[in-house]
Amino acid sequence: MKTVLIAGGTGLIGSTLSNLLNEKGYKVYKLTRKAKKRGHIYWNPYVQTIEGRNLSKINIIINLVGANIGEKKWTDKRKKELIESRVNTTRYLFNMRTNFPNLEYYIGASGINCYGMEPVSSPHVESDPYGPDYLSQLVKSWEESSTLFQQHYPASILRIASVLDKNGGVISKMKLPVWFGLGSPMGSGEQLMPWIHVEDLCEMIIHCIENKLNGTYNAVASCDPNKEVMRALAKAMHRPFFMPKVPAQLFKWLYGEMSVLILGSVNASNEKIKATGFNFRYPKIQEAVKQLLS
Repeated sequence: MKTVLIAGGTGLIGSTLSNLLNEKGYKVYKLTRKAKKRGHIYWNPYVQTIEGRNLSKINIIINLVGANIGEKKWTDKRKKELIESRVNTTRYLFNMRTNFPNLEYYIGASGINCYGMEPVSSPHVESDPYGPDYLSQLVKSWEESSTLFQQHYPASILRIASVLDKNGGVISKMKLPVWFGLGSPMGSGEQLMPWIHVEDLCEMIIHCIENKLNGTYNAVASCDPNKEVMRALAKAMHRPFFMPKVPAQLFKWLYGEMSVLILGSVNASNEKIKATGFNFRYPKIQEAVKQLLS
């Protein structure tokens, strides 16, 4: 069986993915700046150092590295960190490719918010242009760094939607007000929120590996109105859902430019990945949330 290296393997996605890969018989290593466990490989892309042991065993690289977009306000300093944590680390990984003599396949992560955050009548497909806003241009630079691998190896790039996971991510932020009976639409509530269940995302990554897919794919199960996502959370948690809409201006005041993550609307198609034979286990928000919160 193949040996996989996950950059960013100790994060939300990487932890679930590692377990699934192990179950399927893959040998898994994780690139981390806090290498304390067996199977961890130390690296620090900011000072450009990496532990050489075991790199020659690697057949597949899955690159999930990137600072959390929604963790801090987007100051100029933070924007620089968001870019460097994605672009510079990927370029460093590519420059170290001679240390991976048995590398056969590469998967890079990027974001579904690459098309701009304005409402559109029909879902965006992968060939649509990048938007003009900060997030779209961030994703553009991120993907350009991953295309370096595409010039040398079979490779795919997954434009990942908001990942639903019971252990963190967007669910943990959205369910808190719902728990206190304060569930309500955010802003207009009509803005489309693209999402994917963490298990579907991990299965999609393995689907790419086992089918040696090439190209860019939208990793999104559905794009639902914010009010329906919040309603599904309230129902799964057996909490009321009757509060008035939270004004958009409040989010703009609290988060500044970053409020677009809540108030922006993204509509993206998943037809391309489904045409490769991939099937979503959780295609509906009600099913996904119920499974996570049961």
